[in-house]
Amino acid sequence: MPDRPTAEQYIAEIVPQLGKDFAAAELSYQFNMRAAHQSITDSSTLAQIVTELRSLPERYAPGRPHLLFYPSTIRSELGFVTKPFKSVVDKIYRSNVLYNRQYPLPPKTGLLEPPRLYEQIEDLIRTRLVCKYMDGPRFVCDALKQLCEKGGISNKVREHSNEAGYYAWHFYVSIPVELMLEGTVVQRNVWVEIQITTQLAEVITALTHELYETRRSAGLVPKSTDWKWEAASKEFRSAYLGHGLHLLEGIIQNLKDDVVLPSLDGGDRSQHASSLPVRVDPQSPTRADELPMRGEKDN
Repeated sequence: MPDRPTAEQYIAEIVPQLGKDFAAAELSYQFNMRAAHQSITDSSTLAQIVTELRSLPERYAPGRPHLLFYPSTIRSELGFVTKPFKSVVDKIYRSNVLYNRQYPLPPKTGLLEPPRLYEQIEDLIRTRLVCKYMDGPRFVCDALKQLCEKGGISNKVREHSNEAGYYAWHFYVSIPVELMLEGTVVQRNVWVEIQITTQLAEVITALTHELYETRRSAGLVPKSTDWKWEAASKEFRSAYLGHGLHLLEGIIQNLKDDVVLPSLDGGDRSQHASSLPVRVDPQSPTRADELPMRGEKDN
């Protein structure tokens, strides 16, 4: 089996497919992402999603709309961020080389091709919503999926949970934008990622994100489970704190249901039950080795 190239070697090889050098490729990417961000912000699809999000609190708990989101108000500008160019090329390297167990063959999920990064990478533009209770993220994803399928809008729902203690739901919607590629204006469908998590999960993710970034930047992929028996390690503490908080969230949710639901229409809990099966896209599954410690947040 041939030696895997380093990140520097591989990135130097793929950058010419995006521009004559790193600086030119980054400038082109930044231009396109500004254009894409504006197109998405002004799109009718996003307007429908915002309207739907604003209607959900009352549907989640009639008469108690403050129980769904934190903070309770959904803004028209959802606070989208764009993935830095360095993180994009790092992600291409990790997917095609570092985490590819079939290297030098393409990974089972297919190669991330630099010229097609705008279509293939799903978190180039993303935002995060925080729910107060554990049943909130799936409730939101189901509602957004129903909205998009009714309107014929391409979408995906993905449940994220791994042994590192990361818990969240991600909703993806495809929105057409105009990009400048090889000197020509073309239309491409770009995925927009809406990460939906809970208050307690957001706390631990923010706390341990730097640990995750350090491990990922160093190309450290867990190859053993030794850390599960090393109580003093950062990996042990962050992972099991995440699992422990998820358990606590389940207890809190049950108490909330016992207190709140009896006062709603007949105490019917069906409004909180998921009505749609979760379909994980086989082209982009969640892999434990792709999320070394925590879910990707800012890069």
